[in-house]
Amino acid sequence: MDTTIAFIGAGEMAEAIISGIQPSEQFTNALTVINYSDKVKLNRLQHLYNVNATTDYEEAVRGKDIIVLAVKPKNLHDAILSIRPFLTKGQLIVSVAAGITLATIEQLLPKETVVIRAMPNTSAKVHASATAISIGTFATEKEVKLAINLFTSIGSVSVVNDDQMDAVTAIAGSGPAYFYYLAETMINSAIEKGLSAEEAKAFVAQTMLGSATRLSVSEKPANELYQEIMSPGGTTEAAISYLNETNSNLRFKEAIDHAYNRSTAIGQAFSPSKK
Repeated sequence: MDTTIAFIGAGEMAEAIISGIQPSEQFTNALTVINYSDKVKLNRLQHLYNVNATTDYEEAVRGKDIIVLAVKPKNLHDAILSIRPFLTKGQLIVSVAAGITLATIEQLLPKETVVIRAMPNTSAKVHASATAISIGTFATEKEVKLAINLFTSIGSVSVVNDDQMDAVTAIAGSGPAYFYYLAETMINSAIEKGLSAEEAKAFVAQTMLGSATRLSVSEKPANELYQEIMSPGGTTEAAISYLNETNSNLRFKEAIDHAYNRSTAIGQAFSPSKK
């Protein structure tokens, strides 16, 4: 029997998860999406992925096994208030809103509601998300397994403590954007040096894929892997030496720190103690 899922929100993350789990037999023809404010997005998802679409919150959530809160953090409070009257015992609430803690979500929901917080990324579209989940107060082994099955269908899953989720958000949640940013620079540089756009993209994409694969299977730390490529007086040494001289690694770490700090600030802004 299919596991039924309601997605509250029809944005990028909702689409990434939906497109990733579509081939799964467990979730086939069992998806409902609601987006009250943007019917264009809602209609697009309905036609592209053959999901059930509605603007009625009661219709969206009633009887569903899993309800995914896939809204922006600023909209989470209103989304929960909209579905709260129609929730019943035994439903699993999964929040993918960055920064909002389990304690905040649980306080907004009816007493003893089962909540799991998740941080997937948009690589879910190609079944390659690195997803972290943290487990709420009332979740049992059954609900944890259900959440793991959901996110395993779109990539890898790790269980972490809720206070580690801001770090996961800064690294894995935002991470694909960092690599696309780097890829853009490499592609543009390759084009400037005579490669076509198609050739540049192919070289960069395969190089990133190969590097990621090597990193994932190697027991060596990242710094040893790049040092292996650095011959004295060679091209790689010239590039890495320049990056070190300009403190590029420090600047990149500071960028990640900004993402982390923003995630913690969002959580603090919506914390029950701030109300």
